[in-house]
Amino acid sequence: MEDVPYGRILREGWVIIVILAVLGVGFGWIVTKLLPETYAATSTLLLRVDSNEASLFERNQFSLARIKSYPPLIDSPEVIDAVRADLKLEDADYTDRDLRRMLSAENTTDTVLLVVRADAPTAALATDIANSAAKHLSELIGETENDKADTRYTVALDQVLPAVEPLAPISPQVTAITGLGGIAGLALGAIVAVYRTTTNRRLRTISDVRRASGLPVVGQIPRRSRLHPESNSAAIMAYEEMIGNLVALAGGGMRTQILVPASEGAIDDDAVAELLAAQRAIGATACVIDTRDSPVTGSGSTINELIEDPSFDGDDETPAVFVADEAIALETLAHELPAVVLGAQYAFDVVVVICDPAASALIEQLTEPGTGIIVSVRHNRTSATELVAVTTRLRVMGLRPVGVVMLHTGTRALGSIAESWRVTDRESALAGAAGHSSHRAGSGGSNARAD
Repeated sequence: MEDVPYGRILREGWVIIVILAVLGVGFGWIVTKLLPETYAATSTLLLRVDSNEASLFERNQFSLARIKSYPPLIDSPEVIDAVRADLKLEDADYTDRDLRRMLSAENTTDTVLLVVRADAPTAALATDIANSAAKHLSELIGETENDKADTRYTVALDQVLPAVEPLAPISPQVTAITGLGGIAGLALGAIVAVYRTTTNRRLRTISDVRRASGLPVVGQIPRRSRLHPESNSAAIMAYEEMIGNLVALAGGGMRTQILVPASEGAIDDDAVAELLAAQRAIGATACVIDTRDSPVTGSGSTINELIEDPSFDGDDETPAVFVADEAIALETLAHELPAVVLGAQYAFDVVVVICDPAASALIEQLTEPGTGIIVSVRHNRTSATELVAVTTRLRVMGLRPVGVVMLHTGTRALGSIAESWRVTDRESALAGAAGHSSHRAGSGGSNARAD
């Protein structure tokens, strides 16, 4: 089982995590605004027992014992009906059950204090209910506990702290609910980020390419900036680095490069233009022959004209990009294009041939000593499945690509290319070049070239 790439998950998914966390906070805040507000007001009563016969200690013990039996009386019909009458509340709007739910009483431990609490939709109503309930509870206790025929004890429940209007509601708790919303959004964002990274089969890093194909990455080409064209020098430098990496892996005799795009968009006009510019920057001449059905924009002669007359004329200022103006059958390309490439080798230092992955017969005919196969992928667009399909097809043909070039990788490097190489990468690249020669010889040799 592979380790969970926590660093990559955070790097690729932090935006999702932040967005969902912010949305969670916003959702929690909205929920608090939709929930009804509740205000709480409290009134405190003090139990006082007077007696000419009992000592202070006896009165105190009597008070502590009696106060514990008073909280349930807050729900008595006498108190509920009196509160409704005091505040002129409608029976239909405030039933007995509603008022009992709004009222509560509690005896503070080891004291003779009774706290009456009222919860209501408004601060004023909560205050009025608490004061009214405290008043009528006091009257009820006085009538119940005191007997005119027995004057030894006098019990009084006095309101010592009247209720005042609360400044803020007790619910909903905005901070708590908003915080829980943020935590929920953060957790959901983390889950989405983990799922997105662990199930994403698109190629984003050097490790993805290595894991899918076993091939080294020879170049990471940043995407062109449309807004700041002056910053595109980084792409030229990346192509120059790629050329140097190809020499390091396959030697300096690779004059023909077969470029196989693993997916749609893995090669475009910008990539071709910058590749030629990088070759000129290091003092080499190069041309591109695009054999695909949907090629890049060409210039100069067409492939159809070169097949008729494989001569290359032009100047150094015009990019040498050759495409077909009329569709050419694959069998014709496989038979005729080797002669065109041979003629191009006399006119240019490097010949780049772009072939569809499915053009197996053409790739097979073009491979010879001094030929290297390079697979191109597009960052975060080409899938690992597409890369595996291309490399497997080539290996079945007995061909091993030199490496993989990643296009549109963004301005930030996704890993060090040199550090990702293995000792066996150069051996495999050199063995692949030698294998091309033996493979061509085993398949009957090259086709006859045009004189």
